[in-house]
Amino acid sequence: MTSSPILRSEIDTLLKEPLTIGEREPVLGFTIDSETSKDLDDALWIEPNQAGVVISVHIADVTALIPFKSQLEQQALLQVETRYLATRNKPMFPRELSEDKLSLLEAQPRWTMTIRITLDESANIKQTQLLSSHLTSLKRFSYESADRTLNDPSQPLFQVLRYCELWAQKLAWNRQNRGAFGQSTIAGVTLDEEGKLIEPPLYHSQQIIQEFMVLANTAVARLAEEHQLPILYRNHTASAIAPESKLLIETLTTLGMPELVRQKLQSWLDSATYSPAVIGHFALCVSAYTHFTSPIRRVADYVNHRILKAVFIEEKQPPYKLEELEAIAQYINEKRQEVKEKRNEHFREQRLLKTVNVLNKKETIPTLSDKEFSQILKDSLKVAKLDKLVPEAKQRLENRSLKPSDLYYLVFGDYQNPDNRTLMKDELFNYLAEQPALATQILQIASTIGQTTVDYIEKTTTSGQFAFWTVFEGQTTSHPSIAGNKQTAKHQSNRSWLQGKLEDTLDDPTNIDESNLEDLLTEETMIADASMVTEEPLDLSNLSSEAINNPIAYLHTTLQRLKLKNPAYVYHQVNTQWHCDCRVQWLDEILIETEALGQTKKEGKAQASLKAIIALNNYVIEEIED
Repeated sequence: MTSSPILRSEIDTLLKEPLTIGEREPVLGFTIDSETSKDLDDALWIEPNQAGVVISVHIADVTALIPFKSQLEQQALLQVETRYLATRNKPMFPRELSEDKLSLLEAQPRWTMTIRITLDESANIKQTQLLSSHLTSLKRFSYESADRTLNDPSQPLFQVLRYCELWAQKLAWNRQNRGAFGQSTIAGVTLDEEGKLIEPPLYHSQQIIQEFMVLANTAVARLAEEHQLPILYRNHTASAIAPESKLLIETLTTLGMPELVRQKLQSWLDSATYSPAVIGHFALCVSAYTHFTSPIRRVADYVNHRILKAVFIEEKQPPYKLEELEAIAQYINEKRQEVKEKRNEHFREQRLLKTVNVLNKKETIPTLSDKEFSQILKDSLKVAKLDKLVPEAKQRLENRSLKPSDLYYLVFGDYQNPDNRTLMKDELFNYLAEQPALATQILQIASTIGQTTVDYIEKTTTSGQFAFWTVFEGQTTSHPSIAGNKQTAKHQSNRSWLQGKLEDTLDDPTNIDESNLEDLLTEETMIADASMVTEEPLDLSNLSSEAINNPIAYLHTTLQRLKLKNPAYVYHQVNTQWHCDCRVQWLDEILIETEALGQTKKEGKAQASLKAIIALNNYVIEEIED
């Protein structure tokens, strides 16, 4: 990158150029980044007031140092962004600049562009101001050291970081309240700003950075949109089959498993792209969004800096014509897609090579972590069959350490020797009998991966029991599964379908006789139905006396406060007892479902309500913590 004499001359000139304050406003700020980061783009400051808060995000003023139309700029436009490889990175600008002269290093004076954002007490944007500024960073925090300071009142920036943490939480709640799912954690699954699954943050300070960067990018995009200014907007759209965002969140919550969430989001969401035209950002639920906070690492941010500085600070015309912006956006989009495909192909090859090595050294299979075993199980289908993994899979099945996605591959995967599938069949059925919902989860994964649906033939017996046949891949079981509870019947039906799949006994749906369904309920079925109800001692330590003494009324009052529908109760008699099924719904989806047995209907209803209160408390707490 630095071989050109002209390019080398540009770099040397910039390294010698002194930084003069001039008319730049001095600002306070500090950086938070990973321990190994050297190209520090952004710094923060916060000033609470009676009406809300003023958050300042200071960004390295790269365009003040990199000459317009220079070779340095042309090289950045060609590379598009800093590339992060396994053991090193390939910076967009030369290291002498990106890791020194441009980087917001602690105690070093640097030119910056400041986005000063005024928020009201509910974290709504009231005003956005851009200004040329001059920063000498007070502190270079790593995420770990920032978290330590957050827990140590003796540290100089403790209170400032506490304010940052408080307002980061407010920003997250505000965004999620309007229906955004990007940059969020839903049912334990963490998503980035485009709705892609990422590793959950390890540190509280990571949320501060994420929220403040999303805020800055949103505020800048809104400012440009209000002035009808073409910049490189970051647009994100959904496919025609995607549900409305709030319903999407509820659906993701009910799925609950990363594998299902990933598959659903891939089918629902398009990739985000750059364009001078404003389309909006579906995952973040905003009308305009952009990238502005990383001009050292992303050329889109760099280009946006040039435009916004010219218009809002220097009061000049935009430096790029619309046609130039369109060409830049198209090139960036194509280049990013090309890099993404190459990176994915590289990682696929690495994973498959590791899988081959593991399968060739069977003694290493038992040493794999749960996550590694899941990946090897999945990738083995691309290079071989599952036979070599069967002994370890059987052991982990007995230990109940396999995930639903693992069970899916064991059921639907290919085997060289059919006996290997049979080896796991009995233990798998025992597992599904213990946790009937697993059968439904396995078929959900299968339907999502196969981009098809699981259908049901539903009937009722003469005594009002529910009868289900599961229909999947054009096949079903010869006999229905029958239970007094619809959800139980469905789980049992899915388990029967999986058994038929493994035993090769599934039939064509046209061959079954659905008419004149006789009441097939037997004493054995009733006992099995009753065994689905867990009557272990309940933990009432976190419940009020009101909830314990009158759970039915308490549950109704709580649901009204949360603006949820009243619960639905379904009863049926099991031997001499009454089985009660309590269902709490949201947007026609079952949010919570509990079951209980009682000597009378009222007793069963009260016990099921008590279980629902406990589940609801846990659900609300988990959502707040997320």
